[in-house]
Amino acid sequence: MNSNDWQSFLLPYELAVEGFIVKLESIRKQYILKGLYNPIEIVTGRVKTVDAILQKAARLEIDLKEIPEKIQDIAGVRIICKYIDDVYLVQDLITSRRDLKIITIKDYVKKPKPSGYQSLHIIAQYVTETIEGPNTIYIEFQVRTHVMHFWASIEHSLNYKYDYQIPGTIKFRLLKASQAAQKLDVEMTKIKKTIDKLEEKHELKKVKNPLEEKEYKLNSVRKE
Repeated sequence: MNSNDWQSFLLPYELAVEGFIVKLESIRKQYILKGLYNPIEIVTGRVKTVDAILQKAARLEIDLKEIPEKIQDIAGVRIICKYIDDVYLVQDLITSRRDLKIITIKDYVKKPKPSGYQSLHIIAQYVTETIEGPNTIYIEFQVRTHVMHFWASIEHSLNYKYDYQIPGTIKFRLLKASQAAQKLDVEMTKIKKTIDKLEEKHELKKVKNPLEEKEYKLNSVRKE
């Protein structure tokens, strides 16, 4: 395919990612405005580059014509949460959507990869509207905590640096770091549950989060 062909091919994926960033940010703002508990901290997205797609196709021995069906993470949306429990609240938000057909859910939170990687992956089909008509594509949602994202971003950069051949000593230290990160996530989630119980018993006063409200107002400013 030439550059124009690739641009046309990737356009529906770009539309899907941009659309879901807006949709999820809207849900996040609704939680804040209504004073409800907000499980969504940050929403980001990306579409794989042509080079990244071709590298993955070569690594998995996938023919060019098989790419739309067999590479299911060309479009990616990432949702960052504060706590482990929030990951599953967001999972429910995504899987209950009528505009998505859920294909697979891989829970690397409850069962981390051997490397120590943790995240919840949801693969879904989504129909985008183009001038040529409806186009069904795959989109991947990654849901993780801040701690999981910090670890994963470092491992990801090291994989690129060492062409997915990270030295054994570094792999071992990354695994140990992941185990420490998991303990931190669990402890922070326990702290939240303790606070929730104290608030239910009225032993701790619950107030609105002024930082979230301020952030919402800043994000609502029109940019021209």
